Amino acid sequence: MRKHSLHVMTTGQQELARVAEIAGQCPTELIDVLHIREKQRGAGEITAWYAALKPLFAQSAVHINDRLDAALAVGAPGVQLAYNSLSVSQSRRILPPSVSIGCSVHSAEEAAAAAEQGADYVLYGHIFDSNSKPGLAPRGIQALADVVKACSVPVIAIGGIEPGNVDEVLSTGCAGVAVLSSVLLHAEPAAQIRRFREAIDRSHHNLRSGLN
Repeated sequence: MRKHSLHVMTTGQQELARVAEIAGQCPTELIDVLHIREKQRGAGEITAWYAALKPLFAQSAVHINDRLDAALAVGAPGVQLAYNSLSVSQSRRILPPSVSIGCSVHSAEEAAAAAEQGADYVLYGHIFDSNSKPGLAPRGIQALADVVKACSVPVIAIGGIEPGNVDEVLSTGCAGVAVLSSVLLHAEPAAQIRRFREAIDRSHHNLRSGLN
């Protein structure tokens, strides 16, 4: 089991055929979690995405963002809750105990609350300037460190993360990184995945266990 995890999210800017084409050319075994994050698509489309992509990510967990109905329909091993999704506690009542629940948070207080409600991990960002959050100031490394310290479950960092700043991000004690366009919209997605994996695996930083 890897110490730090690499999460890759779909961008909402590509069709399924294109994502599948990219995945077929990539070392997907280097990715720990693929997130199907397609906010504009209905549950039926999401289930079709899962069916098509899961075989291409055979060694990765494939999580569905927001749509618990689609996740239940396909038996996904995990879900990622957005700020406007059902709460962690509501989701936990609906989902089988084996399903991992991630929750997007924007402060140390939100992270601690999500953990208390039963989240298995939280996603925090954006850490650096990000094309997906134009005009919004990044929260930065110190804020990430504060979230990690306040939260009793693993914290995954997101937002403007590149292979060159991975070690700085992991220095906070967070459990891994999540990326969107920096992989699936990259000119060399296969090489970029390898760069991320190498940068993550080179890190000598330990995970902070939270609240200690």
